[in-house]
Amino acid sequence: MTFQEVKEKVIQEARHDPLSDPYSWELIEEHLDQSLWDQLYSRLGASVFASQLPQIFTTSKILKDEEIITCWERIGNLFKNQGRFHEALSIYFSLYYQILAAQDKTGKFISKGTPLVWISECYFSMQLPVLTKRYLMLTLFEDAIQTKGNVPPESTGVYWRLVYRHGLPDSELNRYANEAYRLFKKFPDKALYPEWILQQIDNDWMTEIPSPFEAGVYIINPYYIKLLIDKLGDKQGKNIEDLAEYSLSCMPGCRTTKRQKTQSTDLDIVCSMEGFEVDFRSEFGRYFVCECKDWKKAADFSTLAKFCRVLDSIKSRFGILFSTHGISGTGKNKNAELERLKVFQDRGMVIVVIDREDLKQLSEGENFINLLRQKYERVRLDLSKKKS
Repeated sequence: MTFQEVKEKVIQEARHDPLSDPYSWELIEEHLDQSLWDQLYSRLGASVFASQLPQIFTTSKILKDEEIITCWERIGNLFKNQGRFHEALSIYFSLYYQILAAQDKTGKFISKGTPLVWISECYFSMQLPVLTKRYLMLTLFEDAIQTKGNVPPESTGVYWRLVYRHGLPDSELNRYANEAYRLFKKFPDKALYPEWILQQIDNDWMTEIPSPFEAGVYIINPYYIKLLIDKLGDKQGKNIEDLAEYSLSCMPGCRTTKRQKTQSTDLDIVCSMEGFEVDFRSEFGRYFVCECKDWKKAADFSTLAKFCRVLDSIKSRFGILFSTHGISGTGKNKNAELERLKVFQDRGMVIVVIDREDLKQLSEGENFINLLRQKYERVRLDLSKKKS
């Protein structure tokens, strides 16, 4: 087929022109390999593009020609404009990850606002308000770095989306933009990931409540998770706190705050749940706390006992212990593992343990919500661990 014939077939299949701008079609014809043209109208086209485009449009090519990013974007738009949002998301995410890979190669900032804003737009169309807002905030940080903290309303799509669609005050948008640019200037390496910036700012922007459709949706950046895992082992334990907080904050409806002090102790992560009434998470209570231990050995009996005391003091019946090497006595029904079971039997308190292997599974695509449910039910219902 000629490209014109492919274009006509796409329009015929879609019953409208999903790329009404001729420039978009021209870009695709110029940069996309002819062997992939028929995927533009194929039912499996999106999965092919998500896997093949990173191989065709390498990081080196992206760095040399900005039009390739635009071409990649327009291929995603072709699916988005047909209402094929999940398919479009796979293409936008593959573009986002490829730009991150290009950044890692050069160590220099490359704007990732294009895929991030379209990811947000897909979630908006899918009626997922929490994810919509989250990815708009990530877009805002990218635009803020590009514009040195001054995001113009006239030439950026993120401004009107956040201010006029989501009701974020202009003053707040500018405050977040200035803070993002300040962090970039101070920590240029870390701020290459907008997810890192999001972890450094307050969460006053979180005003949306999860929709019922978001209950089981869990989206993370695997590149960022792997980056944090590789940094485990620091003496201060800040990296495991960042890793734990990021893993939880990606769960829609979970508001997280790090390093909170009380009159008697320090709380590594405080979490509050919003919007879930019948999901298993409704049993967590309004607030729960996480303890983080990046040690070279398993957390022992005294660590678990102290954590239980902290949960008692805030009247919480649920907590998560992030421990790189788990807890002592695992699989042997003794030490910390035995105490964890006794705590539930005596006080109805469930403590879930997340170890390095669990975190690695997240980086490979595991749904944290499913993982949490399985671990919660294993303690709550005294279930045996399934054999692999």
